[in-house]
Amino acid sequence: MNFDKEILYLGCFALYSIVLLIVGKSRTQQQNTLRHFYLGNRQLSLFRSTLTFIGTWISAATILGFTGNVFESGLAPLLYSVVPWFFGAFLLQMISGRLYGYDVLTIPELIGKKYSSKWLQILFALVMMVTYTLYIIIHIKGFGLVASGLFNIPYNVATLMIYLFILYSTFGGYRAVTRIDVAHILLLTVGTASVYLLVVGQAGGFSELFQKAGEVSGYAHGGSVSVNQPGDLFRLFDGEKFTPRMSTTMFFGWGLGLASNPQYMIRMLSAKDKRSARSTVRSALCYLAVFYFALLTIGLGMRVLFPSLAAVTNADDVVVYVLNDRLFTPLNTLFLFAILGACVSVANSQLLLFSTSFAYDVIRPLCPKPPREYTTILLTRLGVLIGGTLSLLFSTHPPASLLSYGGDIWGIFGVIFFPALYGAFLYPKATRQGAWAALLVGLLAIAVFYPLYYSQILPVHPAFPGTILSSLGFFLTSRLTWKEGAADAPQADL
Repeated sequence: MNFDKEILYLGCFALYSIVLLIVGKSRTQQQNTLRHFYLGNRQLSLFRSTLTFIGTWISAATILGFTGNVFESGLAPLLYSVVPWFFGAFLLQMISGRLYGYDVLTIPELIGKKYSSKWLQILFALVMMVTYTLYIIIHIKGFGLVASGLFNIPYNVATLMIYLFILYSTFGGYRAVTRIDVAHILLLTVGTASVYLLVVGQAGGFSELFQKAGEVSGYAHGGSVSVNQPGDLFRLFDGEKFTPRMSTTMFFGWGLGLASNPQYMIRMLSAKDKRSARSTVRSALCYLAVFYFALLTIGLGMRVLFPSLAAVTNADDVVVYVLNDRLFTPLNTLFLFAILGACVSVANSQLLLFSTSFAYDVIRPLCPKPPREYTTILLTRLGVLIGGTLSLLFSTHPPASLLSYGGDIWGIFGVIFFPALYGAFLYPKATRQGAWAALLVGLLAIAVFYPLYYSQILPVHPAFPGTILSSLGFFLTSRLTWKEGAADAPQADL
């Protein structure tokens, strides 16, 4: 049986690799301008714009982290992650029309134009590059966990596979990335439906599954430090990871982090018109609501079927272990390879943003004479190599929990980007000095609060005080420096 399983996995991996190579290459030669390479010439249909938005959203933290934590803690991860994610998406929807009105290629360029400062553009781009480098680790770890389990190879060897995949797919530019997103979401939809039906069927039906979930007790897995009592899986908080204080302040991490994350704003900017940009978020949320319900049911169903997994020591490992070892069917291959695809989709999207910031927002403004578009595209591809390699090196020591680590990294976007971006869209008295205050106060807050948080001294998520302080710095400084007509007057660069 193991031999047959390995043959199946190898055959599917070969087919997956061929499809990825074809899709990634098919548009490579058409990316001859920056507008094409960075934004797909802003011509994406609502269908493709929606699927690439979803493909950028669903990551290893979603599938492995969320589902594994549902297995371990029940409903508590909903308030910790999914609710803030949707809250952030509603904020994105609120600014979608104004965002689409900017004729820019990158989000740091938008900040630079709004506040008339190339140095703000450069510094925000550098923050973006560092943050995405740290976040891509999640996708490399997720791919490594799945691939090493499926092919019985060392984790470090498995991470080299995604490294090559994301480099190749990102070299093709925005259209290649979005085509890969579409293919992966279609695969994920079929795979998730298959696993959902399998788990619900094995648990005795939908109503039986939820009834039995309320009776589960004991340690979830070998690495659990607390025991579940009957009814615990239906509580919105627990005493281990998802405490009331941490889950509520995570709105400033996952929620505002998603709302101010350039990777989602770029998806709306690339739509073919303002109406499509506005509809992208709504359409994506409809899909995601169904998807998260399916993952929630799968996680609870796995716990009903296997109340305690002694062989597992981390929540992130639950999904792969159950589907590969305890509940294997050939159809599970669709879902397992969809996880690999999700890791590739989000990683190449973020890597493209890293490289565009490197070439367009950092190198280009510093050149005495702006380089030609062809040269800038070459520099962008160099940025792909640099960003991918840095993330691979950092992934040799991956975080213990994908879900909590992802919220910590997204919190950086909330602290740094939220005041300047939403101030630009919604606050008519926003000034360049206010954006500088938000950036400097935000960086200082991160330097102070994150170490206190990781030392278990700060009892709330560090993005909570950090975002409040950076927003206050932005608002107060803007109020002090704003002058009548300043919004329309050209401002000297700083």
